Amino acid sequence: MAMTLNENDFKSCLEQDLSPYVQDKIKEYAFIHRELDNGEQHACIKQIFCELNKDLTQIGEHRLKQWDEGWRENLMSDTILPKYFDKYDVLRWKQSFIKPLSKNYEVNMLYIIVDWLADKYMRNADAVYEFGCGTGHNLQHIRMVNNGAILVGLDWTKSSQEIIRRYAENKGDKRLLARQFDFFNPDYAIGILDNSIIYTVASLEQTAERYNKFLDYLLHYKPKLCIHIEPIAELLDDNNLLDYLSIEYFKKRNYLSGFLTRLKQLETEERIEIICTQRTYIGSLFIEGYSVIIWRIKHG
Repeated sequence: MAMTLNENDFKSCLEQDLSPYVQDKIKEYAFIHRELDNGEQHACIKQIFCELNKDLTQIGEHRLKQWDEGWRENLMSDTILPKYFDKYDVLRWKQSFIKPLSKNYEVNMLYIIVDWLADKYMRNADAVYEFGCGTGHNLQHIRMVNNGAILVGLDWTKSSQEIIRRYAENKGDKRLLARQFDFFNPDYAIGILDNSIIYTVASLEQTAERYNKFLDYLLHYKPKLCIHIEPIAELLDDNNLLDYLSIEYFKKRNYLSGFLTRLKQLETEERIEIICTQRTYIGSLFIEGYSVIIWRIKHG
């Protein structure tokens, strides 16, 4: 039987009231799906176990060429929606599996998170920086709530910058910029303006445990707020089977590890303040990879 997610569904998962703007987005995206029966649920779990038994590719600097080639495909096809969305016809929702029936269900689930954070935190920013922006598709949603801000998409691949520059030219958006940036070797020549928000979306995950140079860069430039939508194992429940499998997949691919623990350390040292840690219960077949962390640097 087809079901449709509504405002109350997202409100319960995000554990907060949603603005009229986000409520309208939920209606616009029309999240129609069906639940899986027990046999289908078990088949998904079996598929994950089989995947975990494979020799999976790990993330890291060696994949730069792969990412550049992937974004170049987007450049050649003149589209900014990454091709890895809708790779599987099953998604995670509230520690279970569902089968999407409406168009672009997976990416729209992510966009609800981006829309919520942009609407709540980025409307009055003078500048917004997305680190590890890929095609820059999330930046569109920042522009929807903030027409005047300088938007900067930063990525380690050259094809990413080409996509964003072409998109900005086509839209006549002179305040949408692109810069080359490497999490592993931050370029301090690229500064961060005052009253700026920085964010990452499933990009910091590629650093595994090597995020401290990036944190040092942020601590140096002191943006107003730092927002991350990333796989955060510390926020999942390893006593729940689907959560446990997600954590194991994080380990197998060598995704972001210990990031929240490090931020808590910095908070103990009174260098930062953690504003929010929130799992969203939204994910793909193999992982729940869209947990939210919001923090700011203490000035003193």
